[in-house]
Amino acid sequence: MIKTILNSIFVEPWPFWAGGIVIGLLVPLLYYFYNTALGVSTGYGNLAKIIFRPRNLGWIKSQFPDSWNWRVYFIAGIILGGFLSARFSGRPVLTTEMGQFTTLVGWPALLSALYFFAGGILLGLGARIAGGCTSGHSIHGIANLHLSSILATVFFLIGGWVSANIIRILLMGGGG
Repeated sequence: MIKTILNSIFVEPWPFWAGGIVIGLLVPLLYYFYNTALGVSTGYGNLAKIIFRPRNLGWIKSQFPDSWNWRVYFIAGIILGGFLSARFSGRPVLTTEMGQFTTLVGWPALLSALYFFAGGILLGLGARIAGGCTSGHSIHGIANLHLSSILATVFFLIGGWVSANIIRILLMGGGG
């Protein structure tokens, strides 16, 4: 019984509508309990402030005045959720497998890691330039009818589509 429940939560893909309901409920719940918006990039900023505390990085101190807030636990929950999902599904704790990308590109693990690390840096830079991450703009901003979030989401989607097609054509041999 417990294994079936854990399997349905952590292993089996949720139906789109169930995931949408859970994410959609986060917006009003966060406003009600914390008077704040849902977003991931600020949590990473808080985490960076905790990690780089001894250094004198003024921009981190000014952008993220409160290090240990709910966002750090939110990030920890994302990581823990991924770990639990992998463990309950029988997958290894650590892997270099990235699905079709690994299969088609065939790069060594170190090169793939550097590629995805660079992508993460660019994602973080884009989140700072856009004034928030994709989840913050797309979930919170659109729900509140912010024009800037609607425009940012349109450009996130266009940029993602263009990037995915460039990667597919240049690295994975094209095809449709």
